[in-house]
Amino acid sequence: MRRRYLFFDYDGTLRSYAQGRIPASAEKALELLRRNGHHVALATGRLQLDALNLVRDSGITTLVADGGNSVTVDGRLRWMEPMPLERCVRFLHWLEEHGFRWAVTVRNELVRYTPFEDFANGLPDSYIRTEVNPELDADGLERIFKIFVPCAPGEEDGFDFGGVTWARYIPEAIYCEPTDKSVGIRKMMDILHAPYGDVVVFGDGTNDRDMFCPEWTSVAMGNAIDDLKDKADLVTTSVDEDGVYNACMELGLI
Repeated sequence: MRRRYLFFDYDGTLRSYAQGRIPASAEKALELLRRNGHHVALATGRLQLDALNLVRDSGITTLVADGGNSVTVDGRLRWMEPMPLERCVRFLHWLEEHGFRWAVTVRNELVRYTPFEDFANGLPDSYIRTEVNPELDADGLERIFKIFVPCAPGEEDGFDFGGVTWARYIPEAIYCEPTDKSVGIRKMMDILHAPYGDVVVFGDGTNDRDMFCPEWTSVAMGNAIDDLKDKADLVTTSVDEDGVYNACMELGLI
């Protein structure tokens, strides 16, 4: 069987929001894919450390994380790049001038830093811890991996992002982060000396658009946004209706 390299988005694709975990049928599909000699990897917007911890129990140790800006192979971080610093700093100043709060991650750690004492009022801690430093100055930052901006849905329409990429996953905030997972996928395939045409990607959301490329096969979940389905080579059932398993069956991979 021709070896394929499968990259799965995490939230809403591999992991069910309703179940709060990877469904049993998807776990079975991953096991069968490995048994058949295929390469299984994650492709997520999450920070590398967070992503690696989330899927370790599923046996996934190879991943594209940070929205395409990091590559991990067999548990070893091979490449990680922050966001464009000058653009991010300009955007932080714009937010301050217009009365918006912000927090940033500056290392591969589950901590975000903010100068605003009331930041957590708009975005309480969940998977990531907030540390307040009133002396924190945007101009003093040396690198930025993510920016968190509490704002109501639609408020971002008036933002001057200045080329900073972003996505909204929750009603309470937007996350400014890399959104082109295809960058990391290509870099990983180059590391593995494998052809791009053997890639299969699975996704459901806005930050999956850029990894749905003509060079490889793209699968949209049944719960995916409409324009992702329009770009897909295959639309499967939803994550809660055995979508990953069904797609792998239809593609003849398991």
